[in-house]
Formats: sequence, C-alpha cells, structure tokens
Amino acid sequence: MKEVPDYERYPVSEEEMGKRYRNWTEVLARQVVTLYRVGTEVGGEEFVQRLREEFYRQGKKGASMWMALSGTRPEDFADCTGLPRLQDTIDDAFANFWDGYVESTPRAFEKELKTCPVARIWSREPDICEIMIAASLVGMLEELNPRFRTTGFTKLLTKGDPVCRFRVELAE
Repeated sequence: MKEVPDYERYPVSEEEMGKRYRNWTEVLARQVVTLYRVGTEVGGEEFVQRLREEFYRQGKKGASMWMALSGTRPEDFADCTGLPRLQDTIDDAFANFWDGYVESTPRAFEKELKTCPVARIWSREPDICEIMIAASLVGMLEELNPRFRTTGFTKLLTKGDPVCRFRVELAE
C-alpha cells in the first residue's frame, strides 16, 4: 500500500476535513468561472472549442480509470446496461445525488441528478457544464463503445432546471 505523504496527514477529523474540502470545492468552482471568463474574453470561440477538445480527450483517457473504479469491464458496454454502475460511481465520487433512473435499458440510459456541489457558482457561467462536463462524458462514452450517442445535457441545474439530465442511446 502506498504511504501517505506528510502533507496529507491532517490533524483534524475526517468530518472536519469534509467541511474544509467543501470550502476548497467552492473556491475552485469560482476560479473555474474566472478562468472561463478570461479565456472567452481573450480567446473567444477558439478558446471554447479548445476546452471542448481537451475535456473530450480527458474523457476518453479517463474511461479505463472509471471502469476500474466501478468494477466494470469493456464487455459491460456492449449496450447501455453497464452505464448505471459506471455513472453511479462517477456521481457518487463528486457528491451528485439521484433518485433512480429515467431510463435504464440495453438501448438507452438516462439519469437525473438532483444535487451538484458547484451548481450555484457555475450558474454564473452555465455553459461551463456543456463545454467541460458534457465533452468529457462524450469522450468517455465514445471510448467505452463507439455506438453510444448523446445529445448532452437536456436539463441543467446551472441553467435553473430542477435537475441535470443526461441521456445516452445505443446507435443501430
């Protein structure tokens, strides 16, 4: 087992660290908004397109990591039936909570998230979710199965919707 470095040995409880990590999450969310605003001001649409490309690439690269963390294998993604296990692992890791699925069949997977730790802050620039999160999911889905298709988010907390909703379908 890998040894924990001294800089990660905190002299407070896990509960207290959770509170402090929430503070960090909020600060980082504000910093992302600032970076996005500066980037679009300086680089315009070229900056936005470059962000999409980078997050798409990261999504493809991260697919194997999320499979390992969720205990799934490539054959689990011959259709959409493996997506709930993988997506639940991702959402649980990022404190996104849900109440079941809109659809979970071999042909389609659709889920609504009811919470998001950055929604309040990112609502200042609601396109961040489409540009970064959706692009990353598209890259991951393509890596899992090139027949997975999505139109991205159909609802977003950052745009004032009561949930975030993302649908994946298996192309014929």
